[in-house]
Amino acid sequence: MLKSKEELLAIIEQQEKVILKLVDSNQLKVKWINLLVHDLRGLLANTIWFIDTFLKQEIDEKVFLELLPELKKTAELQLEGFNKTVVWTREHSTDLDEELVALDLDSIIASVLEQHASSVQAKRLTVNVSCEKKLTPFGYPLLTQFVIKHVLDNAIKFTDMDGSISIDLVCNQEKVYVEITDNGIGMNEQTLQDIYNPNKIKYLGTAGEKGIGITLFMCKDFMEMQKGQLVVQSSLGCGTRVRLEFMHAL
Repeated sequence: MLKSKEELLAIIEQQEKVILKLVDSNQLKVKWINLLVHDLRGLLANTIWFIDTFLKQEIDEKVFLELLPELKKTAELQLEGFNKTVVWTREHSTDLDEELVALDLDSIIASVLEQHASSVQAKRLTVNVSCEKKLTPFGYPLLTQFVIKHVLDNAIKFTDMDGSISIDLVCNQEKVYVEITDNGIGMNEQTLQDIYNPNKIKYLGTAGEKGIGITLFMCKDFMEMQKGQLVVQSSLGCGTRVRLEFMHAL
């Protein structure tokens, strides 16, 4: 039986929605794969840097042996995060249509700090967390953990030995903000313009840590997926502040 023009147009519209949904799904999968590859490369590069530092006698044997358990723990946590991400992407293989949930920021930040413990200790950094009261934003827990983890990773890379990093949780009636601030080397205007372009940014951290500029533009996308924003403020020689903006779970 022939369908009416209106019915055919409705079918076409529905098929277009399905196609767009599949395109979004594939784009999300590509982003996850890129980020997982980045994490593994980062872990291997930092491990090599740590061993090279010892071989060059820039740290003594006692410190090296003291840090080995932390390095092992970091690798185990990275593997755990990798496995969770694989499971998550399988369970959410089509889209992110489920509702945003109330996030436990305290637990997320504690987990991220634990993953970075060896890097913080190796550079003798001070990391301060400040929160006037318990804040509960909306978001996706795994996406939020990835964003905070990689923003903190950048702060560690670009902060000198014995430097400091602060993580401040603040809010107003509508938004919750996570501000990660370091007193590291900072960025000039040109670098600020290029930070979301993975083809332009290649970097070495202040202790020679290797990396590629893939995380910030992905973190920005992940924040937007959660109806939030990522804003970077920086000046050369004066450090960097990254503000993550979430919807308030009132």
